[in-house]
Amino acid sequence: MNPDLHDNTWNSCGTSLLWDTTALKSICSFDAVRSLRELLRLHQAGWPDGSLNLINNRTLVVAGLEAAMDTLHPDAAVEWLEQTVYQAVLGFQEVVADGGSQAALIFWLADRNRIVHQPSDNTYHWHCTGEHRSKKIPIGSCLWNGAQGDVRRIITVDSEKKPLFSGLYQQRIS
Repeated sequence: MNPDLHDNTWNSCGTSLLWDTTALKSICSFDAVRSLRELLRLHQAGWPDGSLNLINNRTLVVAGLEAAMDTLHPDAAVEWLEQTVYQAVLGFQEVVADGGSQAALIFWLADRNRIVHQPSDNTYHWHCTGEHRSKKIPIGSCLWNGAQGDVRRIITVDSEKKPLFSGLYQQRIS
């Protein structure tokens, strides 16, 4: 397992899954969060200048990934994540973030309990709901491809100065 990330690197570069509300509020207000649909439109349009509206010129926070996954059959969700969302993440990294070091893409997830770490192979999975609640989606391999083994846990501190597992961070995907 990779060392935990205790600094704020995740909010200025790389790609993250974030579920801690306090950590999100430290970056932006809720009205600055963009929709997954907007992210995919920006990708399809080639990341046009002037329409990105990055927070502090460095960060794009996106909500809606979990809702989109929940509407699809798990097999279809895996295919969509790998063929559509991964391509948008890769495009953001290459075009907007200049290889991953100049901007951050953060996916806001409301329910931390649906992300599960599988220690045997150091992977992260998304627990499905509804009629597919017995299934899991390998979200780490879908979003980060071969780089999922380099994922680091984002650790923030709560109001009582206790460490809090707030998300997952990947510096660069391949």
